[in-house]
Amino acid sequence: MKKLAVMIALGLAVVGTSYAQDGPRRDRNAENRTEQGRGDRGDFRRGEGKRQKLTPEQIAAKRTEMLTKKLDLNKSQERKLQALNLKHAQQMQSLRGEFAKGGNRNEQGREQLQRLRADWEKELKDILNKKQFEKYQTERKQMQAKRAERSGRGGDFNQKFNKKSRANS
Repeated sequence: MKKLAVMIALGLAVVGTSYAQDGPRRDRNAENRTEQGRGDRGDFRRGEGKRQKLTPEQIAAKRTEMLTKKLDLNKSQERKLQALNLKHAQQMQSLRGEFAKGGNRNEQGREQLQRLRADWEKELKDILNKKQFEKYQTERKQMQAKRAERSGRGGDFNQKFNKKSRANS
């Protein structure tokens, strides 16, 4: 009789601890998602998880602040960068407006975006000294590598997608 009681108690203890381990893990993940500003996917699909739309002035200010800290810019460089970022953000907003109207979202639109980016970098190079610009380029390459690694692709997303679609055909 004692053996049966001990076995039942041990079985309940094992079952209880296994449930106890699953519960907090789920709660912890839910807390992390909300702390990081990410709800679960259902909220995003309902439009509750969308990002706040920033004005070009806000975008320029955030970008200038970030680059000023990373590259240790002086006040003169910071003012020039703020003007450059504001101009770029306004150009991007007008381009997004064209896209929203059903404009050139194809190769031509991509080329316009690349041209804007290249122009911005060319003007940035004039604002920064050689050491700062080299630091900017290395950090940008590192971010691109992290983004590619995080998304699980080493190269082009379309290339990966096309492989899947060919396999399904």
